[in-house]
Amino acid sequence: MSSLKKILVIDDDKKFSLGLVALLRREGFEVINADNGIEGMAAIRSSKPDMILCDIMMPPPNGIQLKKELANDPQLGQIPFFFLTARAAQVDKLAGFQSGADDYITKPFDINELLARIRAVVRQEERGHTRGIRDSIADLAKLRVAISANLSHEVHTSLTVIISSLELILKDKFVQDNVGLGEYISTASSSSSDRLKFLVEDLQMLHDIDHGSLNSMGQRIDFSFHLKNPINQTLLPWEKKKLNIQISINPLTEIFAPRIEFGHVLAHLVDNACKFSPEMGKVHISVQPGEQGGSIIEITNDGFGIPPKLREKVFERYYQISQGTDGLGVGLTIARAFVRAWGGEIKILDSLSGCRVQMVLPPFELE
Repeated sequence: MSSLKKILVIDDDKKFSLGLVALLRREGFEVINADNGIEGMAAIRSSKPDMILCDIMMPPPNGIQLKKELANDPQLGQIPFFFLTARAAQVDKLAGFQSGADDYITKPFDINELLARIRAVVRQEERGHTRGIRDSIADLAKLRVAISANLSHEVHTSLTVIISSLELILKDKFVQDNVGLGEYISTASSSSSDRLKFLVEDLQMLHDIDHGSLNSMGQRIDFSFHLKNPINQTLLPWEKKKLNIQISINPLTEIFAPRIEFGHVLAHLVDNACKFSPEMGKVHISVQPGEQGGSIIEITNDGFGIPPKLREKVFERYYQISQGTDGLGVGLTIARAFVRAWGGEIKILDSLSGCRVQMVLPPFELE
């Protein structure tokens, strides 16, 4: 039996409808029926049929109106849709197909022809489903390899710097007046160890997201430590790009969020702005109060912008890896999950040039 089993028949001619339902059931399909467009829409939403056979001439919503309404739903609009109607004029057929129907069959029709057309759609759906599964498995395998490679690279690079510095420290620790010892210690404990710590925090935050255990305890953010410190730490690895960093902070702004997680989210946003900025490019970090309280944090750069059609895609987990770029591709995923858990929102806005990311946090409310 085909994977396409459930068929919905929508027709206000009860005699015709009952006969068609009985015939399709004899052919092994599960069939439900509705007498008009309103009942049909309710049945579609509740039963999620695999195929819809619908009359056109019904009380509103008629068949054309029903199909157009379904087209606005990304999932329901994909259900194979047949018109079964007495309207045989060419203009009616064109209207049916223009509404998005997969087939248009005029009454009276040959039942064997109807069954053949239904089975043709069944085969097409099965081929598409099989191909989709095969493609998804292949894409998932590639993604797993990419994640492993990128994670290994991130960890290996940081550990190599740390271990090499520690080896130099051990080698020269008994050398009198070793002026390089302090530099070795600084190297081992600075950017590489910070990067490794940041990576581990990413993995922990992904675990928290998957298990619904995000910290949402609001704390007052201190500008000099909880805001400027994560920014300055994030900027250190990008000093070689000689970026023009501009920071505008309105002292009247009040930010309430979990301090550790807020610093991590902010660091991701700043890091992305620096990563995708050209050398000597400008990165602007703005912190301002919201109109109804709370805060609005915007981070912009003058690198390549993000097309509108990709502005939601970049928030998907591992999207960056799937595009073949450095990093794990989880920064924006983590940022949006945590900001939404705090009652805020994060999105990419239109910009004349570059990329403009906005984080909005609500005002603190006493319980």
